[in-house]
Amino acid sequence: MTVLKEAMMTEVATSKAPRRASPRQRRYRFALGFAAVLGGIIGGWMVADQPAGRDGVEAAFHGSLSAGFAIGASLFWAVGLAISMTIYHRAIDDHEERAWLWAGLAGWYAFIVPAPVWWVLNRADLAPPADTMLLFLFSMVVNAIVWMWLKFR
Repeated sequence: MTVLKEAMMTEVATSKAPRRASPRQRRYRFALGFAAVLGGIIGGWMVADQPAGRDGVEAAFHGSLSAGFAIGASLFWAVGLAISMTIYHRAIDDHEERAWLWAGLAGWYAFIVPAPVWWVLNRADLAPPADTMLLFLFSMVVNAIVWMWLKFR
């Protein structure tokens, strides 16, 4: 037999069909996918609820929202996130749980350190009023960076 034929036979003999996802992996993927779809629905709903001529930046950060959207999106967010996080926590292993806990703590610190500093500086007219959503986004970015670093290193 030639070396090429041997290599091909070995490759065929050792190649396996892709493994089916375990129930835990399916729950994990469902929880993350559900959260992503939830965010997409809320984002699409917000865009559809805006008056004509309003650009995305104004809609996301400065524009007013209708009462119907605000109430509906708040309920959808709270209930959907509770469902998604319950499924997520039932699916993760110890390694990911540890990454999630440290990331959550880092995100919390990223909120509680700048928030009072910004508020005090604003009270002295040294900074504009504190932007809660900007602080929230900052804490989520810190959370994501720490989580990815701990999960994938």
